[in-house]
Amino acid sequence: MARHVVILAGGSGTRLWPRSREKSPKHLLALHGRQSLLQSTFERVRRLTDNVYVVTERSQVESIREQLPALAMERYIVEPARRGTGSALGMAAILIAEQDPQATMLSVHADHYLGHDEDAYLKTLETEAHWAEAKRSLVTVGLRPPYASTAFGYIKVGPPLDEQGGAPVYRVQAFVEKPDLQTAERYLRSGDYLWNLGLFAWPIDVLFDEMAQHAPGLYQGLQLVKASRRAGPADAADAAYQALPTEAIDYAVMERTRNLLVVKAAFEWHDLGSWADLHDILEQDQAGNFVEGESVLIDSRNCMIHSPNKLVAAVGLEDMVVIETDDAILICPKARSQDVKLIVDRLKQMGKTEYL
Repeated sequence: MARHVVILAGGSGTRLWPRSREKSPKHLLALHGRQSLLQSTFERVRRLTDNVYVVTERSQVESIREQLPALAMERYIVEPARRGTGSALGMAAILIAEQDPQATMLSVHADHYLGHDEDAYLKTLETEAHWAEAKRSLVTVGLRPPYASTAFGYIKVGPPLDEQGGAPVYRVQAFVEKPDLQTAERYLRSGDYLWNLGLFAWPIDVLFDEMAQHAPGLYQGLQLVKASRRAGPADAADAAYQALPTEAIDYAVMERTRNLLVVKAAFEWHDLGSWADLHDILEQDQAGNFVEGESVLIDSRNCMIHSPNKLVAAVGLEDMVVIETDDAILICPKARSQDVKLIVDRLKQMGKTEYL
C-alpha cells in the first residue's frame, strides 16, 4: 500500500501581513533561516516517500515552481478557486486515487515550523500512516497544549492503543474545532485535550466513506468533479470544483466522525500563525527584543521589529510588533497580533487591493 504526502500550500497567511501577501504568502517567505517554510516542508517529507504533491491555487503556482524546481508539474494539484481544506483534500484524493486506488494519503501544511528533531516528526507521520492502514481510520496528530488558544482545534483523548514501540496512539472521544477562550481554558485545566496539528492520514477510500456519511454535499460535489474530469473538458471540471462548499475538513468531517485516532506528538512545533508566534522562536537580545534592520531602542522590551529599510527608534516600547515593508507599516501589541487579519479584512472592504 503506497503512501502519498500532500502539502497544503494555498493560503495567504493574513496574520503575518504586511510581509505575507496574496502573491507572497507566509509559506513562501524565509521567516527563519535561508529556506522558505514550503521548501523546508518539501525537503522534510521527501524523506518519507517520492510521492509528494503540492496543493495550491493558480496565482501561486509560478512562485512555488521557482522554489521547488525538483517537483514535477504533474505533482501540482491546482485549485481553480479556494474552497477550503475539505474540497482541496478531496480533490487531491481523487487525483491520487486515479493512479493508486489503494493509496494511503498523508496531509501536511506548508507553513508549519519544526525544531531540529525532524526524525521524531517523520516517525510520527509513519506511525500515523501505520494506524490509518491497520485500523482503517482517519488519524491526526495532537500536541499537549502549552496554553489556552482559540486558534486550534482540540482533541479529547480516549483509550490508548498498543504503541508497538512508536508514538502513543489513542482513540478520539471528541474533536472540537477552535473553541472560545473560556472553553479552551477549561480544556487546558482538564489535561484531557491535545491541540490538533492538522497533520492527517487516511486510506483514500476511508476518507471518501467518511465524507459521504458526514459531509454529503461535499462528497456529491467531489463526485461531480471526478465525473467532469473523466468527461474531458477542463472548464467543466473547474466549474464543478468552484460549486463546492467552502468548508474546512475539520468542520466537515473531523468533528463528526467516530472513526478517528490521534498520535501524540513528541517534537517541537510552531504554527507561526502570528507575529507573536514568530517572535517566540527567533533569537532575542537580553531585553527580549528581536530586530531585523537598524534600531535604537531605549528601555524597550519583548518587541518584534522588522524594518530592513528604515531605522527604528523607540523609547519605552514593551510587548509590541513593528513591521515595515516598502508600502506599509504595521504597529500592534503582541497580545493582539492574531487580530492583524482584521486589517486585511478592512483593506478588502475599502477596496485597497494594492496592499493585499
